[in-house]
Amino acid sequence: MSTSTAPKSDANKSAQLFSKTIRSLHNRRNAPPPIPIPINPISVDMKAMAQKSDTLPLVAVELSNFPPGLTRHDIQVLFRGFIISPGLSLPATTSFAYPFRAFIWLVGENEAKRAVAALNGSLVGGRQLCKEVIVAELADELKIAIVNTAHIYYPLLATRILEVREHTDGPSSFAFLQAREPITVHSEPMVHLQPRGNEAKWELIAGGRADSRGARGQDKSVRLAALKSLQATVEKQGVLKRIWGVWDGSRVLDVMHH
Repeated sequence: MSTSTAPKSDANKSAQLFSKTIRSLHNRRNAPPPIPIPINPISVDMKAMAQKSDTLPLVAVELSNFPPGLTRHDIQVLFRGFIISPGLSLPATTSFAYPFRAFIWLVGENEAKRAVAALNGSLVGGRQLCKEVIVAELADELKIAIVNTAHIYYPLLATRILEVREHTDGPSSFAFLQAREPITVHSEPMVHLQPRGNEAKWELIAGGRADSRGARGQDKSVRLAALKSLQATVEKQGVLKRIWGVWDGSRVLDVMHH
């Protein structure tokens, strides 16, 4: 019995074709060239800003729907002239599955607003940057949403003044939803004297808390995390209150267990 072998020339061609195919499928390709981004001409006293970075909080600026080829270096060039967090990173994924959102953390609210105003309208990889919402504005929106949620789930609060207040204690941030009765002509005399001493009789409705030691990713802003915690608490307790209100156990002296 004998076996036949392919001609030598055909074997060489097959080996070359196989090698080319392997190289074309190799995962490690050269990265695409950086996208040309206009350099911000604004000059900043970097030394002075570095000193402020120790005391000012980090404020987030969202960069969304960016080109697939945008790199960490491109973002650093884009925000040249601004103090950004050194922890900037983008997930290492293939270009066709690249994330469409990134959060750039700048030192202080004023620096974030200045960056948004300066970069608004700039072209990046053929796409125009538009103004994004920063943490301070998101916090205001969350406060409004919390009050609106309370009005939906707690009808008895409709006639009362609701306010969301924030408190910071070390690494912890707190957010409280509190309510008080409005001062009218029918209020007691002592109530009319309270505003003169900057006093008011508040009632706690719900509270939320966040700790900077556990904050990460989108909730790196502890302030926003505390407000989100409060919003979740108000909604959760509101749903439970409705369920409790239609339950027999909320009206009878003894609950019959079946």
